[in-house]
Amino acid sequence: MVEKELAVCDECGSLFFKGSSQMMGLCPECAHILYGYPNCDHHFQNGRCVNCYWDGSKSVYIKKQNQQEETDMPTTEWLNKYEAIKNKLTCKDDLEAHFTEKVIGNMAVDVLDIGAVHFPTGQIFACDPLVELEDTLPFLQTIPAGTYPVKICVVPSEKYGDRYACVKVEVSGEKPVRYELGMTGKEDLDEELGEDDYFGFGVDAGMGCVADIQTQAAFKTYWGKRLEEDPDIDPYNDLFCDLLEENAKAHPKYQGDYGDWLNWTVPDTDCNLPIFASGWGDGYYPVYFGYDAKGEVCAVYVRFIDIEASYKEQA
Repeated sequence: MVEKELAVCDECGSLFFKGSSQMMGLCPECAHILYGYPNCDHHFQNGRCVNCYWDGSKSVYIKKQNQQEETDMPTTEWLNKYEAIKNKLTCKDDLEAHFTEKVIGNMAVDVLDIGAVHFPTGQIFACDPLVELEDTLPFLQTIPAGTYPVKICVVPSEKYGDRYACVKVEVSGEKPVRYELGMTGKEDLDEELGEDDYFGFGVDAGMGCVADIQTQAAFKTYWGKRLEEDPDIDPYNDLFCDLLEENAKAHPKYQGDYGDWLNWTVPDTDCNLPIFASGWGDGYYPVYFGYDAKGEVCAVYVRFIDIEASYKEQA
C-alpha cells in the first residue's frame, strides 16, 4: 500500500494528508472554518481522523471564534419574548412586487442583476461592509447552503437619482406568502414596539451587504494579513474604493462614477460579498426572510426604501 504524503497545517499545527484538503497549507478543518472549503467527514481512531489524519487541534484564533459563537447564542428568555411578538414583526407589504411589477406607487422600477452569492453554510449576515463587516452577527434564520442570484430593485429618477430600494437573494422560484424579520438574538425586546417598528442593521457609510458567515471569517483572515503588512489601511480607501469605481466603468447601468455595487470575492477563496448602495444613504434597515406556502425560505430581502411612502413624501 502506498503511504499518503503528510503536510503540517499552518493554522492549527496538525499533520494532515495532503490530498484531503483543497488548500495546500491548511488541513481540511481549518480550510473549512477560515475559507469555507468543504470539510472532511471526520472519523476518529486513536486520536486521529482516518480520512484526513487531523488530530483535532485548534488554533487560538479558531478557539476564540468557537467561544464567540457560544456566547452569541440567544438566551431562553430572549427566545420566549421573541415568540410573543414575532407576528408583530412581519412585513405587511409584498416585497416580491419589487421584482415582478413595473410600477410601485407612482414610480417606475427596474431590476438589476448583480450576479450570484455563495452560501457555504446558509448562515446569513447583513451589515454596512465598510464599518461592521468583521463583527456582525448572523441571523437566527438560515437558508439551504448553495449559490443564489442577487437582484436589486432600482427606482430610476433624474430628479432624485437612481436609488436602490430593495435587494433580493433568490433562494428558489417559489412565491413568498409571509415575510419574517431577520433577527440575530441580541435585539432589545423589552421596549414597546409600534406598528411599523422593526429591527435591522445600521449604515454609516452609505453601503450594505448580505453574505454567508463563512465569508465574514474569510474576510477576517484576509484583512488580518493585510493589516500585518500595513496597520494604517482601511477597507474603503485601500480596498473597495478602487474596486467600486472599476465595476462602475465595467457595468455603468444605474451606477454613479464612484460605484454603487460590487460583487467581490475574497482572494484565494470561493466566498463572495455583494455590496450595494443603501437607498437614500445612511440609516437603519431591515432584512426579511420570505417563506413560501410550504414554509420554506424562498428569498431574502434587504429593504432600503418604502417606495410608496418615501416618494409620496418627496413629491
